[in-house]
Amino acid sequence: MRSLELRWGLIIGSVNMGWLFLSYYLGMHDQGLGMIQVMTLVSVLLSVVGYLLGLRDITFRFPDTQYKEGLRSGAIIAGIVAVFAALSQVIYFKLINPGWTEQMVELTRNFYLESGLPETEAEQFAEGAKQTFGLTSYMIQSALGAIIIGMISTAIILMFLRKRRA
Repeated sequence: MRSLELRWGLIIGSVNMGWLFLSYYLGMHDQGLGMIQVMTLVSVLLSVVGYLLGLRDITFRFPDTQYKEGLRSGAIIAGIVAVFAALSQVIYFKLINPGWTEQMVELTRNFYLESGLPETEAEQFAEGAKQTFGLTSYMIQSALGAIIIGMISTAIILMFLRKRRA
């Protein structure tokens, strides 16, 4: 089973990495803060579909897979996807869009200035944006997000796959 887990972890991680880079090249990263939610939603949907296909493949090839074994397989896949997610952020921040943090800080500053906040308060929000939209923060968010999404998806998908077999 380990080779299947590795395979599906690489597939899901690669697809999400590809989506991150594709969304940048399609210009979605220049359309403001609201587009981040759309890009994240697409990434989550791609992951869930990947887990569905991967776990279906595993339970098809190993029909006696117990729920606990399936959870373990999902955890291994999620770990591989998390490594890919963090690596994707490093590549994105260092090679693809090195100005991302500054761009998001400026968008945040402008948003609060346009909302009527005094410049000193808007600057405080901009300083917070440096942390929120920085490489380390994005690496942690993407890796933890990959693990959480992977485990929740696995738990739910396995319940449906087990019901179909029964």
